[in-house]
Amino acid sequence: MTTSNWHLAVCGINHKTASISQRELIQLNRSEMAKAHATFSNLTGVIESTIVSTCNRVEFYFVFKRDHHPFDLVRKFYQRFKGTNVSGLEERFYTKKNKHAADNLFRVAAGIDSMVIGENQILGQMKDAYSSACAVRAAGKVIHRLFHQAFRVGKIARTDTEMGKGACSVSSAAVEMLKSRLNALNDPSILFIGINQMIALAASGLQKLDYGRFAFANRSPETAREFAAKYEASGFSLDDLPARLADSDVVITCTGSSTPILTRKMLDDLMASRPDKKLTIMDMAVPRDVEIENDYSPDIEVLNLEDIQRFVKNQQDKRLQAIPGVEEIIERKLGEFVYWFDHVRYEPVYNGLHDAYENIRKQVMATALEELPEDQRTTVNLVTRNLVNKLVQLKIRINGEPEEQE
Repeated sequence: MTTSNWHLAVCGINHKTASISQRELIQLNRSEMAKAHATFSNLTGVIESTIVSTCNRVEFYFVFKRDHHPFDLVRKFYQRFKGTNVSGLEERFYTKKNKHAADNLFRVAAGIDSMVIGENQILGQMKDAYSSACAVRAAGKVIHRLFHQAFRVGKIARTDTEMGKGACSVSSAAVEMLKSRLNALNDPSILFIGINQMIALAASGLQKLDYGRFAFANRSPETAREFAAKYEASGFSLDDLPARLADSDVVITCTGSSTPILTRKMLDDLMASRPDKKLTIMDMAVPRDVEIENDYSPDIEVLNLEDIQRFVKNQQDKRLQAIPGVEEIIERKLGEFVYWFDHVRYEPVYNGLHDAYENIRKQVMATALEELPEDQRTTVNLVTRNLVNKLVQLKIRINGEPEEQE
């Protein structure tokens, strides 16, 4: 690699640039991440990479050869991996290169690019993504350095500023939204669908509010029962959902399913057997677990991530006030990364040119130095070596490209 034929890039889509329905088309589940990393890293033109996929974003961080276009590589990945043509979503994707790609990741790690400002869950998701890339040898020298620096940014932002004070996750925001609805019910029955970190956070949050009549459903009933035991609750298979819905007042669902878990037919049958049934459903999944929209019935309220996004806008004053301090941290750590990154980009050119120029210097000066006194020989050697270094650096600056502003 030389400074002129490769770049670092991020090509991604998030809650700011695309709706849930658009993000559903490109979502990558946790179970398929190892294969996804292997597939993307093996594309012609990709040198090393890591993919960060959460409910609110899918971002590809990668080093690529300059004769390729970042979005074209992402498009080829989806065609090969899912058989999906994402060309129609190109305007929803953002592409940033080199310094700007690193800045994007640092902002994500610090929590200031999240739907819920300052949320803590993203750091764990980033670490899982990086570990998955490392496991299949998709990450390399640049990605290693980039992500470790991002982890430092995330930690410092939360320990040295107000960003970590009272910061909440999507799950805790969902719990806040459900408070008033639960308070209006007498000993409500709460059904959780899926066993994962977001469900665990929601269940823990509701337990702290003294709600405890829980039930848990999962594709694996054994996993559901094991998890439910922590709350002295029952666990069961997804096959039992129709019967369990009839006994529930609130449903919180977050699975990695590519198809709806709560289908229209299931809810049609529920309303036919229980026409007076009232139900609140909180869908935190992408793709969505619930097939119906909120206008399905006045007795069934369906909330999703876009509702959470609207809810949290007025809940984050303290964390918003912390953003200037976090920006300073990002700028400092970004400077450290860029200093290292520029040396890596220039290193092959620098070494190659320096060796060549130094050999020429020695050949040209050999005879002349022999005729000089010792003290002058040392001075001339020093001056000519400095001249070589300056010529190499000038060559790099002339041949190097300015930072892209995408």
